[in-house]
Amino acid sequence: MLGGILAFAALLVTFNSELRGGLLLTVAPGYFREIQFLRFTDGQGQELYLLGTIHEGHLTTPSYSLWHLQAVLEHLKPDLLLVESRPVELAKGNWGDGPIEMPFASLTAQAEGTEVQGMDWWVKESVTAMGSNSDEREDRMFQNILTALPNHRTVLILTGWSHVEGFQRRLRGKRYDELPFSSAERQGLFDMAGITPVFPKGMTHYIQKRIEIDRLALQSETDSFWQDRIEKGIAVRRELLKTIAEVGEQQP
Repeated sequence: MLGGILAFAALLVTFNSELRGGLLLTVAPGYFREIQFLRFTDGQGQELYLLGTIHEGHLTTPSYSLWHLQAVLEHLKPDLLLVESRPVELAKGNWGDGPIEMPFASLTAQAEGTEVQGMDWWVKESVTAMGSNSDEREDRMFQNILTALPNHRTVLILTGWSHVEGFQRRLRGKRYDELPFSSAERQGLFDMAGITPVFPKGMTHYIQKRIEIDRLALQSETDSFWQDRIEKGIAVRRELLKTIAEVGEQQP
C-alpha cells in the first residue's frame, strides 16, 4: 500500500501543475477540493478565501458538487463574493457569464444578501487553442480583485482551479500572508448537512439568456475555433438546463 502511494506521488511530480491537478481531480476529488481552498490575510483584519472550481465537472463529481459551493457560502458568510464573470457582462444583467458554477454561486449569494462582483477579463484576441490562462489575463483578473477588496472584511474568490496557483503567487507579492487552514476547517466549510440540493431562483432564466447570447454570436462567427468553442458552451448549458429541470429551482 505504502509503495503504491509513493509511486503515485512520484508520478505526480513528473507532471506540470495542470496535469497534476487533473489527475488528482480524477482519482481523489475530495482531496483535490481541499487543496484548491486557500486563506489569506492582509494583517489588518481582512481575510480572503480563494477557492478553485471545476466548471461543468461540478455536475458529475459528487465529492465536489455545486452544493459544496453553496455550503461554503452559507458557512463562511462573506460580505463579498468575487466570481469568474466579466464585470461588463454582469453590468448588462448577463448573470450567465462565465463557467456554469459562477451564476449558481452569484445567485445563491445574492439570495443571502451577499454582494457579488465579477473579476474575469478576456478578449477574443487573448484566447487561443492553447487556452486562456495567459499572464495578461491573470494580471487583469487580479487587478479587478484588488480593485474590489477595499472596505470588505471577508471575501470569497471563486475561480477555475488552474488560476489558483497564479493568484496565490500574486497575493503573496502584494504582501498578503497565507494563513494556516486545516483539513478539518476546510471540511467544515464544505459540510453539506442541512442543504437541500436545489438551484437558486433565476438559474433557468440566466442560463437560457446565456444560450441565446451565444446562439446569436454563433450566427455571425466565421472562425472555426470560436464556432467550436461557442457550440460546446451551448451544449454544456443545455445539459445544465436538463439538470435544473430534474433537480428543481427555488420558487419565490
